[in-house]
Amino acid sequence: MVQSKILFYTTIFLQFWMSNATSMPQELALLQWKASLADASSLSSWSPAGNSTCCSWFGIKCDATGHVVELSLPSAGLRGQLDAFDFGAFPNLTKLNLNNNSLVGSIPYRLCELPSIAWLDLGCNYLDNPEYSRLSPMPTLEYISLSRNKLNGEFPKFIFGCTNLKFLDLSKNAFHGPIPDLLAKMTPNLLHLNLCWNKFSGTIPRSLAQLPKLRELRLRSNIFSGGFPEMLTTMNTLQVLTLGNSTFSGSIPEGIGNLTSLQVLGLANNNFTGPLPMSIGKMKHLQAFYLFNNNLNGAIPAAIGNMTALQQLFLGYNNLNGTIPPEIGNMTALQQLDLRNNQLEGELPATISVLRNLNYLALGTNRFTGTIPLALGRGQPLNLIGLANNSLYGELPQGLCRSFALEVLALNNNNLSGTLPSCIRNCSHLQSLRLGQNHLSGNISQVLGVHSNLTVLDVSENQFSGTLSPTFCSYTSLLILDLSNNNLSGELPSCWWNMQNLQFMDLSINAFIGKLPTARSRISSLKFLNLANNYFHGEFPSVIQKCKNLTILNLGQNRYDSIIASWLGVTNPRLRILQLRSNMFHGNIPRKLSQLAYLQLLDLADNKLTGSIPTEFADLTSMRQQNTEQLVILVEYSTQYPYFGRVDINWKGHYETFQRTVSLVTGIDLSSNFLTGEIPRGLSNLQGLKFLNVSRNRLSGSIPKGIGDLKFLESLDISWNQLAGTIPSSISNLMYLSSLNLSSNQLSGMIPKGNQLQTLDDSSIYANNSGLCGFPLSIACPGDSSSVPAFEQKGYHKDLEELWLCYWVIAGFIFGILLWFGVLVFLKPWRMAIFECVDKMQNVVIKKMRPVWEEPPPQLSTKKRTV
Repeated sequence: MVQSKILFYTTIFLQFWMSNATSMPQELALLQWKASLADASSLSSWSPAGNSTCCSWFGIKCDATGHVVELSLPSAGLRGQLDAFDFGAFPNLTKLNLNNNSLVGSIPYRLCELPSIAWLDLGCNYLDNPEYSRLSPMPTLEYISLSRNKLNGEFPKFIFGCTNLKFLDLSKNAFHGPIPDLLAKMTPNLLHLNLCWNKFSGTIPRSLAQLPKLRELRLRSNIFSGGFPEMLTTMNTLQVLTLGNSTFSGSIPEGIGNLTSLQVLGLANNNFTGPLPMSIGKMKHLQAFYLFNNNLNGAIPAAIGNMTALQQLFLGYNNLNGTIPPEIGNMTALQQLDLRNNQLEGELPATISVLRNLNYLALGTNRFTGTIPLALGRGQPLNLIGLANNSLYGELPQGLCRSFALEVLALNNNNLSGTLPSCIRNCSHLQSLRLGQNHLSGNISQVLGVHSNLTVLDVSENQFSGTLSPTFCSYTSLLILDLSNNNLSGELPSCWWNMQNLQFMDLSINAFIGKLPTARSRISSLKFLNLANNYFHGEFPSVIQKCKNLTILNLGQNRYDSIIASWLGVTNPRLRILQLRSNMFHGNIPRKLSQLAYLQLLDLADNKLTGSIPTEFADLTSMRQQNTEQLVILVEYSTQYPYFGRVDINWKGHYETFQRTVSLVTGIDLSSNFLTGEIPRGLSNLQGLKFLNVSRNRLSGSIPKGIGDLKFLESLDISWNQLAGTIPSSISNLMYLSSLNLSSNQLSGMIPKGNQLQTLDDSSIYANNSGLCGFPLSIACPGDSSSVPAFEQKGYHKDLEELWLCYWVIAGFIFGILLWFGVLVFLKPWRMAIFECVDKMQNVVIKKMRPVWEEPPPQLSTKKRTV
């Protein structure tokens, strides 16, 4: 009995001693690595205090004997390297997971000292290439993830030594070159292969078809070429196949229908052409189908209705035509349908309304006509409806947002009419409402309720009426507000600037009155402000001072009656477009406007401005060179779309609206004011100008001689002033000039000619300048035949040609006579020969005439004639 107790306690002691003996080197190795890390605050439990072993530390798992078998520290905030980690101290480690940390440096080749390792995850770090030549085979590995690191070079050949590998993820690195043919032979048990987001090139090796167990093949975002790999159509075990974002071309083979086990098929962002294969209807287990942004054409096959398990169908940005087949209503599992940016036509099938799981419907930018199905939205959890840029008409379905889950409603650019569904008022999740360019009507305040999440509100170019209630001030998340081209009226609420996040505001072409409300704090977010074509009045709005990031400001065609604030050039340094035309602004043009380094369009036309044009305008930095940067109002914190500011410009004598091309228009318009003095010579330094209009003022002096330096100028109007002197010859250097008006001045002298100027043959360009002469005027300049009008010059040249022809004929005749007499007088042999020839010809003629001359006359009769 005693012996058995001694044996028992001895055994317990030995196990305890062996356990401690085993854990000691492991603990030391872990603590040594922890000490090397720059940030290991999550490893606070890693401490030798007390009698505890490392098996109780965070992220550690041991077996029954105390050996560490798992070290799992994903997203633990670790910063440092792996060099100090003693892999040899963990012979029983089967799993090492350090995913999503901030580890740097090379991957240690001593990983090979883990003889039992089966799971290795070093993904989402900043690790560099290991010393591949020192890596020995690791046949126990079944799972490797090295994704999202800084690895590069060709496909890592150490993978070939991992013969039991089932999962391989090398995605989001910088590997390049081909996928080796040997991969399938050396890793025959692969179930999952992810090489996405690298630079692998060439063709996909046919040997991959020899992986009988492969379930997931993810190869998107590489540089593969050629057509769809035909051998993949034989891999009927595949459940996931992604080949998107590469350069594949050609048609999609009919054999793709053989992949009956597929659940995800991604072929987006390639150059595939041709129609959708009819065989896609065989893939009844497919749940996600991504084919957007290719060059597919033809109709959507009715067989698509057989894909009853499909949840996501993305066919947008192709050239598909025809109608949406009504069989789409059979796809009862469908949640997201995206067919936008195609050439689809006809009416929307009513069967879309029976898709009870549908939450995403994007059919914009097609050729759909007819009305929206009345049942759309009833019993459907729709959170996005995109039908913009079609030809839909009629009223909106009243149940469109009945689920109140709606977040995005884009119906702009159609022919829709009537009022908005009342349910929109209660859609508290609404984020983007785009209804512009329709014929919708109703009181705007009665339609819109409290939408605290609203970021985009565009109801422009409709027939909405009413005033803006203080409810609008609750839209504190609003980024874009476009109410332009409606029948809205009244004053803006005093709380208007509570919308602190607003970046784009267009209230133009309405009937708003009063003054802009003041603001207590800075409005640093606002970039675009258009209040044109309203009845705002009073002083220049002081609230503009607080809009530090304003890029476009348009106060045109209102009733402002004051001087232009000089602080604009200081408090709003980012202004690129400033339009104040058609108001009653008076006084001098502020010289500080020249401090606007980004200004590319200055429009102060049709006011009551006096004084001279500031010479400081020669310092407008952004006008000194041609502008090629596109002006886009990038709305921060929004992924909906970039917003292109609309600008109305008096361009070459008529108004044009510039939107996407507004950045290409650089110019100054100071016309229809009371400006005096000379045109500053320094304006010729603004070589980026596309147009310059200072017409209908009281300017004097002469046209600057350097006007020809404005080499990109397309339109120049300095008419109706008191300019004198000659037109500078340099004006003929304006190679892009297509609109010119110098009329109604006191100009004199010859009109320059040559180059592009010769194509401007309208004489009204120079009318009412009594001293001008030359083409295209009918007034000839002294001593210059070229001043004759073109049509007269043509007739003149024709008469001159006929006269010269006569002269040449006469001259030739006289020359011939002189030559003849010269031979007779000076060349005796020729003279004798000629005389001899003449004599012979005379003798011949006499001989021929002699019988007639020598015939005797008739005899006279002597008999008397009897009467």
